[in-house]
Amino acid sequence: MTDKRNPNILPFDPTSQWPDPDMNFGQPSRPAAPTMNDADFNEVFGPWAGWIKTAAEVKNVPSDYVAMTLLSVASAAIGNTRWAVPWNGWKEPPVLWSMLVGDPSAGKSPALDSVLDPVKEIERILSEEYRRARDEWDGENELASLALAQWKADAKAALAEGNEPPQKPDEADAGRPPVRERISITDITTEKVADLLSSTWRGLLLARDELSGWLSSMDRYNGGGDRPFWLEAYGGRSYTIDRKNSPEPIVVDHLSVAIVGGTQPDRLAELLVKADDDGLLARFMVVFPDPVPIARPSSALDEHRMTEAINRLRSLPHAIEEDGGKRPFFVHFSEAGADTLQGFREQCRGWEAGASGLFKSHIGKMPGLVVRVANVLAHLDWAASEGTQYPSEIDETHVGRACHFVGEYLRHHAYRAYGAAKVPAEVEGAQSIASVIRSEGLRVFKARDIYNRRRTGLTKSQQVKAAISVLIEADWLREVRAATGGSPSVDYAVNPKLEVGK
Repeated sequence: MTDKRNPNILPFDPTSQWPDPDMNFGQPSRPAAPTMNDADFNEVFGPWAGWIKTAAEVKNVPSDYVAMTLLSVASAAIGNTRWAVPWNGWKEPPVLWSMLVGDPSAGKSPALDSVLDPVKEIERILSEEYRRARDEWDGENELASLALAQWKADAKAALAEGNEPPQKPDEADAGRPPVRERISITDITTEKVADLLSSTWRGLLLARDELSGWLSSMDRYNGGGDRPFWLEAYGGRSYTIDRKNSPEPIVVDHLSVAIVGGTQPDRLAELLVKADDDGLLARFMVVFPDPVPIARPSSALDEHRMTEAINRLRSLPHAIEEDGGKRPFFVHFSEAGADTLQGFREQCRGWEAGASGLFKSHIGKMPGLVVRVANVLAHLDWAASEGTQYPSEIDETHVGRACHFVGEYLRHHAYRAYGAAKVPAEVEGAQSIASVIRSEGLRVFKARDIYNRRRTGLTKSQQVKAAISVLIEADWLREVRAATGGSPSVDYAVNPKLEVGK
């Protein structure tokens, strides 16, 4: 309702004695964007540092975005062929989830394209190979159908004459149809993802320009069933989906899906307020850099090099079980590498003590993230050097590079993105009152007018008073006291410079 109280009670000129209201009072105070100097960047990314910087220049985007995209794409290309083992009892798939945070003009999509365009070219070639193989199989299957029909007729005639039926000929079965190889997906159901993984085994990459819409809508239609699926997709464990229209479930040996995409800061903030802390968001590596100056590139991007590297990673063979089934090769840490990781775990324990909420949850997952990043960096080094053997172990150099990247760089980006995004309760209450003021056109009101609305976080008088204090500090409100013979009557006048009721 619109407040009818007489605004003439104000003891001051409302048109000249108000400062401009602070329209950003509810925005979180974010620290400056972390940066990595050239020496550290070159150390972390080794033979790929130059390519990443060139791609960033060509696309006119922060190098952080390109680096994160490369790590997630490489993790998907490695897939279930190489899992890292720091020590007995601990193994991690290479799966990496990356979130690029920035405004619409920050360059998230061009950065994604720098690595995803080579992926699309590989998938185009894979599609052509599949079509040729499918055409060939279709022809063989036609002949197999004829041979099968002839065998059935011969067997039926033999049985009718009391003779032994002939053996089914090999040419009566064309075998299984070829499998369409996939690297990336965009927006498909969990059942379809599981179906693809059950046939391709290796793993997949989910790539999206905008992640927040996908994250916020995944539970909209199925009562929350998608979130457990995606939590499992990070861990690479076995997974079974029962289908409504089929008696046979979909069985995935290793549910592994890497993720990369972007989102805007305000959409991420909305997501953080709405989301349960089930660990889903905390699993993302996050970068939130400042935008780069607009400039024309002076270099050319070698996409062929990236294409060759992804193909080389995809050529990594899997191990074979005794029964002939597929399983990952387990790449162990060296003793020195394990010691480095243990030291990092102890660091994380100290960082956790000073953290809270989602940021604390993220820190708790950083040791596992280091294991994954070290694995990916080791294999990216290998992919950049023709003629070398597969990495036989993950040594202290790879682990140290991963520890520095995750602990001294990504940790600060995570804090900038969501560790500092949670505003205090009184500020959330002030935002709620501000919404009432603007939507209902309030000019003067009492605290009880807000209390009686029973809005979330404003159901107690002290909550309302604390929120009003924030709005007074932001020059949205002024307190107006009137003598009544007893306790003074307190009204709150709204800054006339605010456009309310719109």
